[in-house]
Amino acid sequence: MSFVLLLTGTIKPFKGQLHSGRIDVSKREDDYFKAINFYLSKGFEVVFVENSDYSSKKIQSIKEKSKSFEYHTFLSKRSYLGKSFGEMEIFKFALENSTALNKVDYLIKITGRYIIKNISQLLSGVNGVDHEIYVNPTRNLRWADTRLMIIKKSFYYNYFLPCADKYLDESKGVYLENIQMKAILLYLVDGGELQLWPLYPAYDAYDGTHDEKVKFNLLKTLKYNLYFKFKKFVFKHRA
Repeated sequence: MSFVLLLTGTIKPFKGQLHSGRIDVSKREDDYFKAINFYLSKGFEVVFVENSDYSSKKIQSIKEKSKSFEYHTFLSKRSYLGKSFGEMEIFKFALENSTALNKVDYLIKITGRYIIKNISQLLSGVNGVDHEIYVNPTRNLRWADTRLMIIKKSFYYNYFLPCADKYLDESKGVYLENIQMKAILLYLVDGGELQLWPLYPAYDAYDGTHDEKVKFNLLKTLKYNLYFKFKKFVFKHRA
């Protein structure tokens, strides 16, 4: 099944984000360029939404060659409050302006500079996104990984967005990852079912905060997936 992927991006970091490790504009642009081409090569439709209003000729050149690619850019008004606020603006803009996303009832969001090498195998396990949410929560249930988000639009509007509007506050240490977990807990209280990712993502990228390479070789992929299988067993086990 061909999925629509939402890749989020900030090519030119905002002044309030200059503490981030990977701040070189040309490097960030190249990261997004490589990731977009990777996902298109795997047969996915790709929607790239960038919030620093940076017009990239390199990325525009992909749009001119591929009918499966949308490129949107706008200027964030809230990124001065933190990356999480900028990400929420991207969600809003994407849902209001993307033709491809309007045709589906889900959001598969990937942090735009991250290549997930096993994305085809991972998404083959979500059955067309037949559950409200697929996540990777931490053991203490304080936050959930948002580098990859697989959610129904109904979950986004009923739980994720209201939680973000009410609780998101980076000045108090409440980030997008915390909002994701709060939304999940409310969903579970309402009778929802927890679904973990089918596989652990095999990342190949540079971490934006520390400018460190995140790469999964075969051994690391096997190790993380063994751990993740055990984690899924623990979460499903009923005492």
